[in-house]
Amino acid sequence: MTSGNLILFLVFITGGIRLSKTLKKMTMNVPRAVRVGHSVTLECDYDLEGAALYSVRWYRDNNEFYRYVPKEAPPTRVFPLPGLHVDVSVSDDHKVTLLSIGQPMAGMFQCEVSADAPSFHTEMMAAPMTIAVVPDGVPVITVDKSSLEQGGPLISECSAPASFPALNLTWYVNDQKVPGSTSYWTKKEAELEKSFSRLELTGVGGSWGAIRLRCEANLFRLFRANSLEVSVKPDVPQPASVLLMGSSRKNGDLRIFHTSMPFLIMATVLIR
Repeated sequence: MTSGNLILFLVFITGGIRLSKTLKKMTMNVPRAVRVGHSVTLECDYDLEGAALYSVRWYRDNNEFYRYVPKEAPPTRVFPLPGLHVDVSVSDDHKVTLLSIGQPMAGMFQCEVSADAPSFHTEMMAAPMTIAVVPDGVPVITVDKSSLEQGGPLISECSAPASFPALNLTWYVNDQKVPGSTSYWTKKEAELEKSFSRLELTGVGGSWGAIRLRCEANLFRLFRANSLEVSVKPDVPQPASVLLMGSSRKNGDLRIFHTSMPFLIMATVLIR
C-alpha cells in the first residue's frame, strides 16, 4: 500500500468512527397500555450531534405508517394501516399522535431515525403497546358455606368483570395482602377475558375472630377497584385459633386454620 493510499485509508477509518457517532442517546416513549378508543402520543428522541436529519419512520409490527423527511414538502407522510389514524397536525420529527386507537392495533411499535449524508447512520428502537379494554364494575367475592364444617376450609372465590387483558387479582385478609392464592384462571367472553381467583383458609387452635376478606383488581395503571369487603364470623364466639403460614407453592399461600362453626357471613362496603 502506497503512502497516499494509506492516508486515504486512515481518513476513511477515522471518518467512519466520527460519523458513527452522529446519532446517539436515542430514547423512545411508548405507553405500555392505552385504553381502547383513546388517543396516544408516541415519542422518539435522539441526538444527531450536529448532523442533519434524513428521516424518522414509525412502524407497527414492521409495517410503516408514518414518515418524516425534512427535505420533502410537506415533510410528513402517512401510510394507510387499518385501525391507525395519525393526527398530522400535531405530529413531527419527534412524536406521532394516533387517534381513537383500536384494540387490534396492539403490537410492537418501532421508531427508526436516520442521519443525512454522508453517514446515513440509522438507529431503531422498539416497544410493545397493549390496547386495553377497561371493565365496568368491580370484583365480587362469594363464600362457599358448604365447606364451613368442623375442621374444613373456608373457601372463597373472587370473580372479576370482563376486560382485556384479564384483570390481575390480589387477596387481602384483615387488610393484609396475601402473597398468593389457591388457584387462578381466566375464561374467554367474546373478545374479552374474565379472571377468577380462589382462596382457601383453614386452621386449628387459639381464639376466633372475624375474618375480613377483600379482593383487589387492577389492569396496568388504567384500572384499580376493590370488591365489597366480606366478613365471616361465628354466631357465638368459640375457642379457635388463627395461624398464618406459607404454602409449598413458590408464590406462597396465606392459610388460616379454624375449628369453630356455625358462621354468619356479612358484607360491608369498603370505603377508601
